[in-house]
Amino acid sequence: MTVRLTLVLVALCLAGASLVANDRPKPTGAVNDFADVLSDAQERALTDLVQGVEDATTSEIAVATVTTLDGMTVEEYANRLFADWGIGRAGQDNGVLILVAPNEREMRIEVGYGVEEILPDGLVGQIVQETFLPRFRSGDYGAGIVEGTNRVAAIIRRNQPLTAEQRAALQESASGSSSDLPIEWVLVPFFGLFVAIGFGMGGSGAGARALGPIFFGIVFGGVPWLISFLLMPGTGAQILSGVAVVASVIGILIGRQPSYRASMRGPSAGGSKTGWVWGSGGSRGGSSGSSGGSRSSGSSFGGGRSGGGGASGRW
Repeated sequence: MTVRLTLVLVALCLAGASLVANDRPKPTGAVNDFADVLSDAQERALTDLVQGVEDATTSEIAVATVTTLDGMTVEEYANRLFADWGIGRAGQDNGVLILVAPNEREMRIEVGYGVEEILPDGLVGQIVQETFLPRFRSGDYGAGIVEGTNRVAAIIRRNQPLTAEQRAALQESASGSSSDLPIEWVLVPFFGLFVAIGFGMGGSGAGARALGPIFFGIVFGGVPWLISFLLMPGTGAQILSGVAVVASVIGILIGRQPSYRASMRGPSAGGSKTGWVWGSGGSRGGSSGSSGGSRSSGSSFGGGRSGGGGASGRW
């Protein structure tokens, strides 16, 4: 019964995550300023720019600013948005998505298969670092988006694949600056261990009606969970919150099993089987969840696909 209940809870969590993941914005044109960081003049200039590129080359450039990444990495969100919208001509896959999430201080340029020869990862990374991010760090998102999109548009218009020497130079340049890993990559696994154990222990104490394990779980798992909102208030904190919920549920299920319950409550329970006790034993529990999404059809774009190439930036 316990195993069935656990499977049902996991399935519900995955289904809920899938629904959230599919609740991404729909495009109203080539330029979609959902985060409201562009002025009217900048939005008109970008619309004229990308339309001119499409008229001259058939390549489609989509610009999107969003208020949230819905708990996903910027790479995953950009890839799914690209697929949802179908950016680029079908069969040519010549689309480019410029995604900016100002609230989470992340961005990505996602590149379709058909333009990877002229916009390889190294060059895209250079554009992000040299053109977009300096403006973003000073809070001038509109100017950064306009200047960066102009640079991307100029490369697409020129339509000149990079030589082997140019690619090698870009890779060498990128390797010198790739040591700065996003803070989430380091802190999420580290804090996740404490959160999983702590909330798992707290959940098992709740299931066994033992206060001691709950107190331990609050301290052991709750403190790093709260710190995560200070150090990585976006995706990192959301991932750890999901770990906390799943670990707590599994802990409660474990704590209700008779053998674990007796161990958690300890000798201090005396003859009581239902009342709350301090408890003296403990068990371990914890897990992490994952989310998935599905691809939907594009709207006003041509139905192109992303090659998974591109580059991201954080500021």
